[in-house]
Amino acid sequence: MTESSLLRKTFTEAVAELGGARRLSVVEIAAEGVTVFDLHRDEAGTPRGRGRPVTRWAESADGTDPDDAGTSPARETVLDAVRASADDTVVLVGSSPGNRRAEEAMEWLRAAHPRAFAFTRAGMRVRNLLCEVVADEPLCRSYELVVLRRHPVTSRLELTCTPLFAIEARRGASFTFTVRCEPSDERGTAFAVVAWQDRRPELVSVHTAKVSPGRYEITAELERPGLVRFSGLPGLVRGDLSWAELVASVPHRLDPSAGPAHLICAVETSGAAARVHERLRRIGQMITAMSGELDDRLRVSLVAYGAHSFQRKVPEEPIDVAGWQVSAERAQHSLERIEERVRERGAVYQGYTGAAMVEDMLAEVARRLPPASQGRTALLTVGDRPPHPPRAHASEILPCPRRVDWEQQVRRLEEYPGLVFGAICDQPAGRADPVWSRLGRGGLARLDDAMDVRELGADLGLMASRAQRIPFPLVDVP
Repeated sequence: MTESSLLRKTFTEAVAELGGARRLSVVEIAAEGVTVFDLHRDEAGTPRGRGRPVTRWAESADGTDPDDAGTSPARETVLDAVRASADDTVVLVGSSPGNRRAEEAMEWLRAAHPRAFAFTRAGMRVRNLLCEVVADEPLCRSYELVVLRRHPVTSRLELTCTPLFAIEARRGASFTFTVRCEPSDERGTAFAVVAWQDRRPELVSVHTAKVSPGRYEITAELERPGLVRFSGLPGLVRGDLSWAELVASVPHRLDPSAGPAHLICAVETSGAAARVHERLRRIGQMITAMSGELDDRLRVSLVAYGAHSFQRKVPEEPIDVAGWQVSAERAQHSLERIEERVRERGAVYQGYTGAAMVEDMLAEVARRLPPASQGRTALLTVGDRPPHPPRAHASEILPCPRRVDWEQQVRRLEEYPGLVFGAICDQPAGRADPVWSRLGRGGLARLDDAMDVRELGADLGLMASRAQRIPFPLVDVP
């Protein structure tokens, strides 16, 4: 085996043994001075290295004759240039045999590092050889591309990965795949490669491209460990965002596509007439805004509920389903009829004032939902009062006459595929009953002039936000 082949083999074995705190120091001793290359393995398992500036002989004499390489300052300067711990691997390479200063420096370093590998051969290009060895090393961890998946019903976005290269893959390996890009911010769509270690992703590299929304067929090629090149994307550049910044930029949901949606509006019709009119007006705005985006793909249900009566002489209005899965146009007409009834009767203060028939409304909605979801479904509850408990309660609110358990009905609805809860409450968050946080956990707004129906619709995954940006490519759910 030639000296060059033996040196390559030594480099290859030393690079393969890198890990943890263990490092590799390669010292090239040439006619112009000493150059040290430090290599280590980063958290993603990639060999990383850098070459220190050349320690030149003229600089090493520290004011003495540059040709007097045997002076003590020169020896100390050479030894100081090679800083290695006892666990590190040290390889000494003399590329200028016959040069007096280089040969003497080799002797000093071999004495200081008796376990070091030593090679001498004229014209050895240490930097190039190290780069070749690192590039030829097989992967010690699998590489995957970070992508997003959208839930087909709720539109929630989930970070996941698609495989690129398996362990032991070498440079030249390639993989072709298809992704979809959505509108991104000024930095573009990020193509982030990660390596997995103990169920935790470590960022290998990030490249970004400002591309138009659409599908792209992309080929990833492993150029060397730590470097994956993508073809099929115009204007790809190296990104500078950290893993934490990338993850933080992912929105909770992808703005809805052309799929169907079912908006169930449940409104409390007891209380001051002006307050009830405002609740109905906000529901009308939600229907108008959503129908403008979804057109005939939107179905609307209207459920009106009032207060229980615990007095025989005071009649109790039952739950009123004014429309179920009707078009937006029909829902608006049904909403107008409810408003007319409210105008005719004025304020409704009859019945129990400490709670409303929320529990009966929830039971009616749960009973009417079809066995299988037809798309995205949102239950939007609009009102003020809390539900009745099913039995005597510490709150002293009278129990529901039919003993309907509102929490049980909520759990029942939570099991319905793709259903999200939203609410518009008369009171601000600090004054509203805690139950409204649960009824509006997908999106909660206060009934006031500052309320933004589009923002609420976006929170529920039913409408597009004004400026949504998707930082990663998307893959389709199989």
